[in-house]
Amino acid sequence: MGNRRFLSSLAAAGFALLSLGGIAQARDVQHELGTTNVPDEPKRIVVLEFSFIDSLAAVGVAPVGLTDDNKPERITEQYRAIIGNDFVSVGTRKSPSLEMIASLQPDLIIADKTRHSSAYKSLSAIAPTIVLDSLTGDYHSALEQAQVIGDAIGKSEEMKARVAAHTARFESVKANVANAKKEGRTFQFGVVSSRGLYLHAPHSYNGSLLMALGLPLSLSAEGAGVSYESAYVKTSLEQLSEINPGVLLLGRYSENTVTDQWKDEPLYKAVTAVKEEQVYYVSGHNWARLRGIVASELTFDELEAALAKVAEKTGK
Repeated sequence: MGNRRFLSSLAAAGFALLSLGGIAQARDVQHELGTTNVPDEPKRIVVLEFSFIDSLAAVGVAPVGLTDDNKPERITEQYRAIIGNDFVSVGTRKSPSLEMIASLQPDLIIADKTRHSSAYKSLSAIAPTIVLDSLTGDYHSALEQAQVIGDAIGKSEEMKARVAAHTARFESVKANVANAKKEGRTFQFGVVSSRGLYLHAPHSYNGSLLMALGLPLSLSAEGAGVSYESAYVKTSLEQLSEINPGVLLLGRYSENTVTDQWKDEPLYKAVTAVKEEQVYYVSGHNWARLRGIVASELTFDELEAALAKVAEKTGK
């Protein structure tokens, strides 16, 4: 996709290093909204999306500020084990507080293209700001963005090594996927709450991850675009029946969900995954809100556990 080609060009272009004797170096970083001059090895980084927290954690760097949607529990224990607890919340991902960000005196801000493009000038007036496409990016672009961030913060080689280790884990999971596959069986991930069921399309983050692992998705890629709505599709019971996944992976966003309400409906009972008891619940937060290297490895853990049960019920 175009986003992947753009990010690949960033990696190929590299970063221009500027130095004047003993004066601190800086680098020009190309990103979605232009080019930004970033200090060499910035120390006071503010990140405005979970995937950017993930990229810092992947190379052991702690931000001074981050967005947690005013819900501290959304910064998982896996991240806290690496970045600690000394960061400051700057509000929600949708509307971060510019005042809070400025008070932290950052030397780098990492923002999302979809959520923060309109605030780019204001953010850039506070500190050097780079903008990446987290919200509508897929799994492959998330890894490429991680490398862009690694390069930007002076951790290029460390990020390359971390991506390589992650890729080895990915290949191991991919090798195990075959045990859960059989001819004609499709898989589908979605999040479910009292407000509805949202299936993740092939070009979404987790849709692309499952496909990269070799799992055929139930939801068609027809009409795929780069919008949030095309990637995360609100799905009615009738539509779920038509899509008819063989294995359904669901992340709960609430205790009482629409699938709970559908459980006695004949149409729901006829869905192959429901009929064959191949519905598995996973962490909605980890799968749907988080992205990146650390997040994907959390997904791998739950996916492998679910696929082992799929294989067991299939008799393999």
